[in-house]
Parts: sequence; C-alpha cells; structure tokens
Amino acid sequence: MKFTRKQTGMLSCCVIVYTVLYFCRLNISAALDAITMDLGLSITTAGLLQTVFAVVYACGQMVNGMIVDHVNPFRYMVTGLCGSALCNLAMSFAQSFPAMVAVWTVNAVFQSMLWTPIVRVVAFYFRGDRERNTANAALSVTLIAGHFFAWAISGVMADRFGWRLSFRVPACIALVTAACAACFLLAELRDGSWSSAARKEKAAAGASSMAVLSSVSFLLVLATCILYGFIRDGVITWTPTILARMGRENAMSATAFTLILPLINAVGVLIGNHLRSRGANPRLVVAMMMVAAFCCCAALLPAGGMLLVALLLGCVCAAMYGANTMLTGLIPMEYDSVGKSGMTAGMIDAFIYLGSALAGVLAGGVYENAGVFALCMVWMAAASACAAMMIISSRIKK
Repeated sequence: MKFTRKQTGMLSCCVIVYTVLYFCRLNISAALDAITMDLGLSITTAGLLQTVFAVVYACGQMVNGMIVDHVNPFRYMVTGLCGSALCNLAMSFAQSFPAMVAVWTVNAVFQSMLWTPIVRVVAFYFRGDRERNTANAALSVTLIAGHFFAWAISGVMADRFGWRLSFRVPACIALVTAACAACFLLAELRDGSWSSAARKEKAAAGASSMAVLSSVSFLLVLATCILYGFIRDGVITWTPTILARMGRENAMSATAFTLILPLINAVGVLIGNHLRSRGANPRLVVAMMMVAAFCCCAALLPAGGMLLVALLLGCVCAAMYGANTMLTGLIPMEYDSVGKSGMTAGMIDAFIYLGSALAGVLAGGVYENAGVFALCMVWMAAASACAAMMIISSRIKK
C-alpha cells in the first residue's frame, strides 16, 4: 500500500506521538514493584495508582470523544503530550503516596486527550478499507513499542538507579517529541485545508449520538471493552510484579523475561491484522483473540517454571494486543461515515479503562489474597464472556 507524502507524514507523526505517550503511561508498571518496596505499600494499595488513573482516563475519553468530532484535533494532541511529560517530571519528585496519586490523576487527564483525535485524523486522511487497515496496523505498533520502552528503559532505570529516574527519562523524551510534533501538526493547522474539508464532512454526517450509543451492537462492544480492559491491564500491570517475585525466589532476573513480552505481543498484532486483511469481521477477530487468551490462561494453571509463566503471560498479552487493534481503531472507524468516529473511539477507550480500573485493585487483591491460580480463573471467565458478546455483536445490524 503506497501512501501520499502527506499521509505518510501524518501517520508517522501519530505513531511517534502515541508511542511516547504510552511510554509516559506504562512506565508506572515497570516502576510499581520498586515503589511498593520504597514506600512500604501493599500490592493492593499500590494498585490504587492504576485504578485512579483508569477512572479519570475513562471519563476524559468520553468528554474528549464528544468534543473532538467538532474541533480541530491538532492542538489537542500537542497539549496532551506536553501535559503528560510535565506530570511524569512531577511524579519523579513526589515524596508521598497521596502526592503520587494526585499527579498520576492529572496525567490521566492529559493522556485522555490523544487517542480520540488520532482516530479522527486517521479516519480523515485514510479513506479506503485497505488504507485504514494498513494505517491501523501501523498504529498498533505504538502499544508494543510503548511497552518495550517502558519495561526496557524504565524497568532498567528502576532496578539500577531508582524508580524516580524511570519517570524523568520519559518526561524529557516526551517534551522533545512534543516540540517536534507541534512544528509539524500546527503547520497543517495553518494550512487550513483540514478545517474546510472537515466542515464539509460534518455537514454530510447525519446520525445522532444517541442512535449510535443505544444500538445493541455498540452496547455489546462497550460491555466487551470493560472485561477486555480488566484482562489486558491486569496482565500489563501485574506481570512485572509476578515475574519479579518469582525471580527473587529463584535467584533469577525478571527484567530479561519482561523484555521478551513486547516482542511476543507483535505476533498477536500481526495475527489480528492478517485475519482482518483476509476479510474477517473486526468483531470476530476480537472473539478469536479472546478464545486464544482463554487457552493461554488455562495453560497457566498448572505452569510452575518462571520461563513458562513468562511466555504464557506474553501470549495472553499478544492476544489482547491483537484485539486492541480492532476495538480501538477499526471498529470506531466504521462510524466515520456518520461523523461519530471520535465519539465512538472515546466511548470504547473509556469503557476499556473502566475495566482497567478493576484491574488495578480487584486483580491486585485477587493475586495478593488467592494467588496466580485464582487470578487466571477470573481472566478465563472474562475472556469467555468477551468472545460470546463479540460473536453476537457481529451478527447484529449496526
């Protein structure tokens, strides 16, 4: 698929910006174990950082999703990245857990300003089905790269130099990226072509927000997103801690294993995109990824070795990432023809992070009190429900 120069530039900018934004969000997972030990926190208490972030992020996504369909998205992107960078910098100087919660809450506000405008920009610049599939596949790299940088760079910083540096490095990288993105994106804003074309597109759109939100098909997607977010962010948040504690018991380094996981995730994304390119309905692709996650969780139950646990958790992550591409990118773009791509993207991401809020405290509590076995059983039940709902959604008229 060959893109125009403007398409290539815009897609590259979106990919880089969102990768760095993930870096400024997921570094908390890499530093969480060091933070709990430094401040003497329990696992469940530390999970409050993830829970508060997720709730605020979800609310922000809903608000921004409603707004971004009616305004120019470029300033949103630059402001969100700059704000997240400053929050990471402030996090590195926080002296108490309440201060950390406050800073990470503000970070959630700025983080919620990025995804909905990116979906709208991609939907605007990439019209054909093949173009959107290719662009969405490129955007899926951001999740993998963000996790890799968070666990590779922030994880190493936390292990070797203390957890505070694991926030300062991403902050500096984000500020430089924001400055470069501002030069590119604001030049597009001054050009004026976006505004005039967007006005024509808005005039042609006809569906009401309530009609979209009340459709059974979309409601099933939202319900799936809650359970999906619980599984995805439960695995993302607690895998470094699970492996780190297994590592100490076996006198082995957990960092090496966590670095493998983002590479495994790429397989899930490639499989999901391949299924979609072969004509599979995005909702059915999500269902297939959930079945794969169920099987991996089932295999985790008798697993005991650190290497096998790491690989199986990596496979669960891979299945989640394969589904993520469909849920957050392609499904919202289905509503672009009625001018609701930003709104649906915001709602979907918001409900995913409502599930993520459960992952922070509920999954942490299950793991702390009942162990990995019970946590896997909960993930299996959630994956089964997700698969069933997405199959039903694919058969209902949107």
